Amino acid sequence: MTKIIFAMYNPETDCVEVSLNENIRISFNYKKYNASVRLDDPSDIAYLTRLAREKPGLYAKLASKDGGLQGYVDAMGSLIKFPHRLSHLA
Repeated sequence: MTKIIFAMYNPETDCVEVSLNENIRISFNYKKYNASVRLDDPSDIAYLTRLAREKPGLYAKLASKDGGLQGYVDAMGSLIKFPHRLSHLA
């Protein structure tokens, strides 16, 4: 597994930029990757926006896996819509 050394959201390019080492840099086009995600509610895009800006490394890891971003949005939507399902964990 490749380790991410540095990751940041670049608002000028609307990309999550990742460095894997001194020579390898990858850019994840935010709009391109988000376009593959089905949103139950249009406001669900906020989950991905916040993830890309606050945890760009995690965004990159999820974007690089089939269904990773979709799974994240589905999980976040479920947590928001059904918070009582977590009450047994407290």
